[in-house]
Amino acid sequence: MPTYQKSDGQRVEKSIIDRRTREGKEAALEAQRDEFGYNFCVKCQNNGSGRRLHCAHIISVNEAQKTSRAELAWLPSNIEILCDRCHEEFDGLNTQLNFNR
Repeated sequence: MPTYQKSDGQRVEKSIIDRRTREGKEAALEAQRDEFGYNFCVKCQNNGSGRRLHCAHIISVNEAQKTSRAELAWLPSNIEILCDRCHEEFDGLNTQLNFNR
């Protein structure tokens, strides 16, 4: 099992990062819900009505692992709640399908 370094020098297994990341996402959603009473996209304020909400990493899990800051994967302060449209924009994804071949 691969391991990645945290900023304090400790190494952590990928399976632990994955588990803690899920917990961090749950904590970010819970914190927003506790503060505002519901979840919504922090960019466009959409409350998920007709759009799916995502937990997006400000510094990606991949980048955190590569730069020996694995703990960023699960810190709620590194996770933003975004709707699918804002998440795609944030990640720079192109979701348009090209049917012209």
